[in-house]
Amino acid sequence: MPAHRLSVLSLVILGACAHPGAGTGGVATPTETSCLLSTGPAASRAPVIRIGLTDPVEPRHAPIPTNDGERLVFRHLYETPVRLDCDGKATPELAETWVKEDDGRRWTFRLRNGAQFWDGAPVTAQDVVFGRGGLGYTLGALEPRVVTVRLAKQANELPPILADPGLAIVKPAPDTSWPIGTGVFWATSATTTAQEIRAQNSRGDTLVFRIAAGTDARDLLDAGVDLLVTRDRALRDYAATLKDRAVVALPWDRTYVYVTPEAPGTRFDGLEQSVRAEARSPEGGAWWLDLRPCGVGSDTSSAQPTTGQRRILYARSDPTARELAGRVAALPRAVATARSNDDLKAAVAAGKDWGYIVALPRTTADPCRAARALLPQWSATITALVETRPTAIVRRGVARWALDQDGTVHLAPAPP
Repeated sequence: MPAHRLSVLSLVILGACAHPGAGTGGVATPTETSCLLSTGPAASRAPVIRIGLTDPVEPRHAPIPTNDGERLVFRHLYETPVRLDCDGKATPELAETWVKEDDGRRWTFRLRNGAQFWDGAPVTAQDVVFGRGGLGYTLGALEPRVVTVRLAKQANELPPILADPGLAIVKPAPDTSWPIGTGVFWATSATTTAQEIRAQNSRGDTLVFRIAAGTDARDLLDAGVDLLVTRDRALRDYAATLKDRAVVALPWDRTYVYVTPEAPGTRFDGLEQSVRAEARSPEGGAWWLDLRPCGVGSDTSSAQPTTGQRRILYARSDPTARELAGRVAALPRAVATARSNDDLKAAVAAGKDWGYIVALPRTTADPCRAARALLPQWSATITALVETRPTAIVRRGVARWALDQDGTVHLAPAPP
């Protein structure tokens, strides 16, 4: 079985793969694929679906997530032009059709008819184009509903960049809470508390995201959530004892790295045994190994740690990062220090500490955007520590779930 396929503890996989939109043009339609997870013969959708989260969710980060909880929530609220399923096949979101032109150096897509923001304003090509673009591609608005993507290099298949969260279409909300998106479900400050996020659609369906907020995540399962994605092996093993739950091992999707201004030399072996997450030694060929085309890390004047205490910073809300920081800090006799996600990002950019534990996605549609967001501009030594994968714990017979290429679990379209 190919490495990207799901490893299943208890899972039913339905359907066959189709490749919509391939070739010179296409009209993509959602289909059942090998990426569809079914938890029972009915697999129907309930009007209220409850999803457990073990990470904090910060609306101002939307639409680009910084942890597993935000990835799951944002996936249901915000749309990119297309989505890539776990096999890398494109399915439509804002783009309903696309055409390859100029031998794959230009791709043109048409926004779906009736696309609009949550507040009812129509989505136009200018909304897609304004302020967006990146290394190797530019966007242009040809007509009110037609967008062109010009590529520096030829692409025979639809460019993955069209599925990157950086191209999710949003605009500011009047109350500065959730950015206004275009997805089927919406959330506002009035539907959000520290413990719960309620997202609704026009049919009256509701997604209730319940946040563990530092409590025992087993309480979420005992309270009857229909989906919980976790990296905690103990929580996975507990779920396996529940008769109404399917436990699904998802693809390896995260690499933890040690970023430091110091010269390379220290070896970190066997760290996968020191964390509660399901972990393995890193595999080669990562997207971040050579970022010279992106200009990231091109500043040859390496950052200089401040004198005084040797600190290795990590994200406070990430248990795996905390466990790794403790192990790594013991080697150079440093101190592992927690920071919020935002403070950690700022500290990495400044480069004044001894080192940083940073979680990187194993795959990304836009490596340059991901590198600018997660890695320093200064010339750093980056050492891969471990790779981890999450587990999906799913209540049987309640909803259909599918998997994107980046490992995000989401509600699948209802069958025709």
